[in-house]
Amino acid sequence: MKEKNKIIELGEEKFFREGFYKTTMDDIAAELKMSKKTIYKFFPSKEVLIAAIAKHFMNTMKGKIVPVLGSDKNAIEKLEDLVKILAKTSIRISPKMFEEMERHFPLLWNEIDKFRTEMMFGNITKVIDQGKKEGLFLEYPTPIVMNMLVASVRSVVNPEFILNNNFSIAEAAVTAFKIMIGGILTEKGKKFLAINKRMKNENN
Repeated sequence: MKEKNKIIELGEEKFFREGFYKTTMDDIAAELKMSKKTIYKFFPSKEVLIAAIAKHFMNTMKGKIVPVLGSDKNAIEKLEDLVKILAKTSIRISPKMFEEMERHFPLLWNEIDKFRTEMMFGNITKVIDQGKKEGLFLEYPTPIVMNMLVASVRSVVNPEFILNNNFSIAEAAVTAFKIMIGGILTEKGKKFLAINKRMKNENN
């Protein structure tokens, strides 16, 4: 299983950075100093490897997001941590990779889109409700807030928008998220955010 994990991890790095079609199984074998026969033992085709990488990526993201949202921090702090995870992850992914996945692997793209939607609805909904109880978020109906948030992320974190507007995935995702969250802050929430930002600047 150690070899299998190495293949998935390196494949993820190369596919995310260089795209699916530019990266060949020969490239992965050469970088790992491993025979192609060994790779094909675990992954009979590049398509099978890509599916395994997508599953690995989703499990990794879930492992990072769920502990943050389950912490004892307030709602704003949790969402700030979530934005950091999103930004750090997005930096690794080239827009070309998204474009190729949507065009050539639509079923896999739909699975990833379903995953990000479920993660947002299943977890961020709780944070929005927490923020309202803490007096940090306005009492807008949570389903409306969540649907607007999901729609905004889908609108900007997609290949067509990113390539046509020359944004990085990280910039598009983080900006959309911040705009949405900024629109639901109470005065208490705005004050907390300002104080928190000032303290961080002083510590840097």
